[in-house]
Amino acid sequence: MFNSLKRALAILFVGLIASNLLLQSCAQMASPPGGKKDTLAPKIVSSSPLHKSKNFKGKKIELSFNEYITVRNLNQELLITPNVGTYETKLRPTGLSLLLDSALKENTTYTFNFRNAIEDMSERNIGKNIKLVFSTSENIDSLSIQGKVKSLQLNKAVENVLVALYPYTDTLRIDKTKPYYFTKTDTSGLYVLENIAAGKYYMAAFQDLNNNLLYNSSKEPVDFITDSFLDLKKSEKQDFAIALQNQDPLKIAKTTSTAKTVLYDFSRGIKEFSLEKDPKLNLAYQIENNRSLRFYAQQLEKKDTLFVTAILKDSINRPYKIPLKIKFRELATKEKASKSTLPVTVLPAAGKYLSPEDSLLILLPKPVIGWDSKRIQFVTGPDEFILLPDEAYAWNNVSNTLRIDKAYLPIREKFDLSIAKGAFVGIESDTSEAYKQNYQFQDLEQYGIMEGGIKGATGRFIFQLILTTNGQIAYEQASTGRFSFPHVEPGTYTVRVIHDKNENGYWDIGNFMTKTKPEPIYYLPGKIKLKANFQLTDLWISPE
Repeated sequence: MFNSLKRALAILFVGLIASNLLLQSCAQMASPPGGKKDTLAPKIVSSSPLHKSKNFKGKKIELSFNEYITVRNLNQELLITPNVGTYETKLRPTGLSLLLDSALKENTTYTFNFRNAIEDMSERNIGKNIKLVFSTSENIDSLSIQGKVKSLQLNKAVENVLVALYPYTDTLRIDKTKPYYFTKTDTSGLYVLENIAAGKYYMAAFQDLNNNLLYNSSKEPVDFITDSFLDLKKSEKQDFAIALQNQDPLKIAKTTSTAKTVLYDFSRGIKEFSLEKDPKLNLAYQIENNRSLRFYAQQLEKKDTLFVTAILKDSINRPYKIPLKIKFRELATKEKASKSTLPVTVLPAAGKYLSPEDSLLILLPKPVIGWDSKRIQFVTGPDEFILLPDEAYAWNNVSNTLRIDKAYLPIREKFDLSIAKGAFVGIESDTSEAYKQNYQFQDLEQYGIMEGGIKGATGRFIFQLILTTNGQIAYEQASTGRFSFPHVEPGTYTVRVIHDKNENGYWDIGNFMTKTKPEPIYYLPGKIKLKANFQLTDLWISPE
């Protein structure tokens, strides 16, 4: 009897384990083995309210689908216009509900666009065109605005750009007010704003990087209409070309003082810098890393505090006058004054052929207070060298870059640049080491020629050849309507033209607060592949 009971208990134990495993297997939602892969996206089978229904007064939105679903990034993907405020989300295996915190507005058409938020459970197929439109009145608003958004500077479509529509007021600021209607561009830069009520609106497009529906000029490229408002009475088409319009003022971000120098780091890049003239003050200074100013102590008394006014032009060409208080730290007792060598860099860099368009640039890391042109030689053969006249050399305004004009370079296929030790003396009495670099002029048949212009437009233009491999400007030229680049290296280029309307020599970014557009930029359609010893002389751009 004991053995029979033992066998019965063993059978019961095995049965319980098998049942448990079977239940776990049944609880897992998985595709059955074999058969065709599910490629169909989930579809709405019912909703409350119904799509395009009228007189809806509730606060709960419900959708049911034809299969098990999952939801991805609902807060980012779901676009609700006009805004309904906050809501609570509840998920079901085949659906979801949104419970609104506040009542819907009267006489309003609402659009709930789920974009890429809904996926099926098994294969993650994304639901397409999952959208719910309904009205709280007898009418469904039916006007629409559609178009395309591209980057003005890159001439490429931009995805996920916020296209915003605001009820018009004469004090509207897109950096202070959230839009009433909005949508985002798809991968082709296309957008559609639908179910809009007739009325007066202002319109803009910007990259809403922090998803707060407010424009941030320091980080987010933008475009906008220049009219006071758009009087929407019928469906419209509106394209945008966005570009960064940083309106934040230039500020000092950090100050670092040592016994030798004072360094000011700024919030944005610096293009130009000078000091208001003071005959009693002889300060040495330079721009570093395109966004910092360094002042050198030289023989100044460390206990003195100097008050100067800096005249600056920032990276977007805006002028400033900024007062500076310069105070050098006194050398601590344990600190010892040290000297270092002054490194030399020459451009074009080693290994690069010289073109007939190239001058040589000798770059020093700090201002130079003395130099000897006789220590700079061009070696053209055994026991043969050339010394250039003083007019061949030109220093920049802070004496840390020496330019050797192309017209004075040796007329030889090959030569060596030789800089003797001690040719340059830096602001801190450090001297340069010896330097040597080989140069060779490129065979002219290895270049191509690119010529053309802009059709039917007058004024001043800046023509640019942009390498498609790295997006860098390879060649640039300013003229009234035609361009000619006679020595272009083989490669694939994009031709870009800036309309320099105010003829100041650079591209102006515009101002969203004054509704001033950036200066126009035009492109030659397609990419131009240039081969060695080829001439492309009919490259004409049509302004759009």
